[in-house]
Amino acid sequence: MNAKQINRLNMFEAVQAFMANTQTTWTSITAIGAAKLELDGKITAIRTERQKQEKDASGLVVERKTLRETLTRQTLKVSGALLAYASATNNAELIGIVDYTPSNFVRARDNIFYDMVRIIYEAATPLATQLAGYNIVAADLTLMQTQLTQFLTAIPKRRNATAVSKSATTAIGGLFKDADTILKNKLDRLVLSFRVTNPDFYTNYLNARIIVDLGAGKGTEVVSGAPVG
Repeated sequence: MNAKQINRLNMFEAVQAFMANTQTTWTSITAIGAAKLELDGKITAIRTERQKQEKDASGLVVERKTLRETLTRQTLKVSGALLAYASATNNAELIGIVDYTPSNFVRARDNIFYDMVRIIYEAATPLATQLAGYNIVAADLTLMQTQLTQFLTAIPKRRNATAVSKSATTAIGGLFKDADTILKNKLDRLVLSFRVTNPDFYTNYLNARIIVDLGAGKGTEVVSGAPVG
């Protein structure tokens, strides 16, 4: 949510609070009550989307990085044992499959990294008994499988979080337009009936409809379309 939207939301909430505090004044006018309920709904929806928009995805980056580092260490342990076994048994095909260097893992993009690790895991699994003599036990392969699953799940999380944020940004724009329409086409017109009968109520409503620029410190901006006293 940008600074202008935050200022506008503050105005929406000021109107919302004013209408709630003066309910005894307008409660007999059902159309005002209906318009206020509509505005309340839009404000609630804006707050919900703002939470989605501003959710910090940096934790997801740390999670993926940590998983990748631990999986790399485990993979190097297993691939080292596989290379030693392949060399001892003159298995050139196996050497070609699992002969990755640490830098290969570091440079690979997430999905390629996953495939590389998966190949090593699948090569090691049927050789679990033979690898026991090379410092690899069943628990090492189980751990590797678990880490593979966790990493595969973590790969799209950041992208999904970004997509949610973008969707929320789009939704917020529409909700602001809806709230403005409710104010300009409904509440602003409905409170005109109080201009003569209850001028204090009318003037205070106008005051609530002023947007105060809290961020830039440039004073105030009156909402276009608000009723003029």
